[in-house]
Amino acid sequence: MVPLQQPTVGPPPLPGGIAAVVRFFFNLPSWLQITGAALGALLAVALLVVLWRRRQRIITWAKTRPRNTRIALIGAAAAVVILGLAFGTASWNYMQHDNGFCTGCHVMGSAYVRFTESEHSQLSCHNCHQQSLYASMRQMYLWVAERPTEIGPHAKVPNAVCMTCHVTGEKEVWQRVASTAGHRTHLESNNPALRNVQCVTCHAVEVHHFAPLDRTCGQAGCHEMNKIALGKMRDQTTLHCTTCHRFTGEVPALATRDSAAGTLRPGERQCFSCHAMQERLAAMNFDPSRDPHGGTCGMCHDPHKQATPADARLTCATAACHSDWRKVPFHTGVAHRKVTASCITCHLPHQARVDASDCTGCHEAVRERSRLTPPLPFDTTRVQRRVSAARERPQKVKGDAPPLLDVTSPPDTFSHPRHKSLPCITCHVAARNARLTFTPPRGCQLCHHQAAATKDCSRCHNGAPAGQRSVSVSVAVAGHAPRERAVTFDHARHADQRCVACHTTEVTLDANPAVACRSCHEPHHAVGRDCRSCHGAADPKATHASLADAHVACDNCHVEDVVAQLVPNRAFCQTCHADKTSHHAAKECTTCHFLAAPEEFRVHLRKVEGA
Repeated sequence: MVPLQQPTVGPPPLPGGIAAVVRFFFNLPSWLQITGAALGALLAVALLVVLWRRRQRIITWAKTRPRNTRIALIGAAAAVVILGLAFGTASWNYMQHDNGFCTGCHVMGSAYVRFTESEHSQLSCHNCHQQSLYASMRQMYLWVAERPTEIGPHAKVPNAVCMTCHVTGEKEVWQRVASTAGHRTHLESNNPALRNVQCVTCHAVEVHHFAPLDRTCGQAGCHEMNKIALGKMRDQTTLHCTTCHRFTGEVPALATRDSAAGTLRPGERQCFSCHAMQERLAAMNFDPSRDPHGGTCGMCHDPHKQATPADARLTCATAACHSDWRKVPFHTGVAHRKVTASCITCHLPHQARVDASDCTGCHEAVRERSRLTPPLPFDTTRVQRRVSAARERPQKVKGDAPPLLDVTSPPDTFSHPRHKSLPCITCHVAARNARLTFTPPRGCQLCHHQAAATKDCSRCHNGAPAGQRSVSVSVAVAGHAPRERAVTFDHARHADQRCVACHTTEVTLDANPAVACRSCHEPHHAVGRDCRSCHGAADPKATHASLADAHVACDNCHVEDVVAQLVPNRAFCQTCHADKTSHHAAKECTTCHFLAAPEEFRVHLRKVEGA
């Protein structure tokens, strides 16, 4: 990069007299300049021819001169060569690196002034306009011969010249230019129209005005046909393209060209910068957090092609977005195939996510905002109430109070609200009749009674059953058929127990008293227990053939381990003799009837040899 040597328009760096002569010749008519140049060239050639033919005589003459004269001649020749080289070097540097050479042409005045006001004001003209010596001489000849009044086409500025500064020159400052969204989209495109695009195509629409103008994007061969068609913005020309398109948006280094093009799409920040858009979005309660498109408005809205915002609904199924919607069975199934042509039937703009499991919620919302009537779950309770309300009203005479109607009705046994977190197809077949996928109640139990040990039964069974209930228990002894006995069960007394401790039957979780009660009440034959609490209904005459044998060798029929735990105390005896409760209440029965204390008579309950 060569620094600017002459920042303002001025005369060439020549002595005054010489400069005046040069200006005189340059101001002569072009035909006279050309004639003079031709005559001067002919005279120079003639002089060289004469000197060449007389070279021997000149050399002989020089050799015959005195020594001092020869030294003077050699010095003079050297001075001429040195002056020629100095003049040539100064002229070359002036023409190639001094902006004064370019500004010496009067038509360059306004262009150079604009150049000094640009970001490139510290550069030399030839830093950017690089051309061969032949092209420069030809350009000078055309200037002399044609005397243009306007700046004609001159040395083009290829992208490589711009890249020496903006890409590889000062990386810390300029390399970001090549990585911005707009530059990558234009410079890395496979589009034939952009294959040979030059930096100056956009950055030099006007001479030496490098900042893009309003008409830059719409110049011939680019986006000249991209007019605004949306609403009140139609045909507006006051908005610069970069107002909406983030040309200088940051793009990650490893991102593809398509990602860079996506960054150019207008987003929330660009669209919301318009006060009219702020008012519209506020009116529609726009919530950016619910927008599934990440706030990229340009993914759906194209103000160049769409006349109204509603036209954006036609872009949902384009190749760049949801073109594969037909592969989703939910869209093409029997239930939805008739309405899938219009995405916004179910998907609201700016909050398009829909919970596919909330069939009821979606159908209710569609009913509210359209004339469609998608099905809803059959609410039997509502129907019963409607029927009750439609009952014949009693006759009302003027002045009477409104009649009191009994509009209560039993609630539906199945609660749809309680199951609203489940998709409808959990229970219903996706068909017109929507039949159940299982047979109740077993199907319901299979679902609700899974992993019962970890479930909270009270979510469905609100509170424990009140009061006592009779439970049938099967009792069997050796030599006799099992017999059902009614046992009183009180849920309140078992409130500290988990439901699954008693309700052990698979699927139905019905209680199995024969197993559940014994699992907790196995050690219930200990001394001090009130046997009548469970065995109060026993009838000794009905259950024992011989009363004499009813007091000994109990383990002939009953379980030996259980009999071994029994002590024939007063509570044990009153299991059968409940009518003798007040008979000598302070004494043990065996003391009088068997002449032995309970512990002494205990041995007779077992079939022990010699007892």
